[in-house]
Amino acid sequence: MKMLKKVSSEFEKKFILNYLREEDKEELQAMFGEGWYKETIKTLQDNDFLVMYVFDEQKNEIPIAIGGFYDFNQSEVSIASVWILSSQYIYRNKKLFFKDIKEKLRETGGKYKIMYNYIYKRNFSAKKWLKKLGFRFDNPNPEGLNVKEGFEFFYKVN
Repeated sequence: MKMLKKVSSEFEKKFILNYLREEDKEELQAMFGEGWYKETIKTLQDNDFLVMYVFDEQKNEIPIAIGGFYDFNQSEVSIASVWILSSQYIYRNKKLFFKDIKEKLRETGGKYKIMYNYIYKRNFSAKKWLKKLGFRFDNPNPEGLNVKEGFEFFYKVN
């Protein structure tokens, strides 16, 4: 059983970060350095995001992933930066996770002409998922954008 909810409590943020998938942890460390945990909490502080939950054997909700869209609709073209962080529990629930993400992108992502972000080059699982969801990696360092060393650009045009 799973569900997506819009939340902003400290519990979900800290749970995901305390049980973060190793590749996501490496990405945050590469992005923010030694203070990655504190910086990530601060970044999440003022933003809405969705949390994906599963239920354990005792029917307790366990957050396994958080993510969202940063809306940049400042022009005629609707653009959003898409992101997700997942816990180690994602591996036990990969099929549910992928199905929900696909559904959410169809639902919410459809209102954006372009979705994009940057990903750590060594975040192989996330890159594999993104490719299956139709995101492209054919321009890893586009001209005019400042892509941090060790990261690459990905995007999807609807």
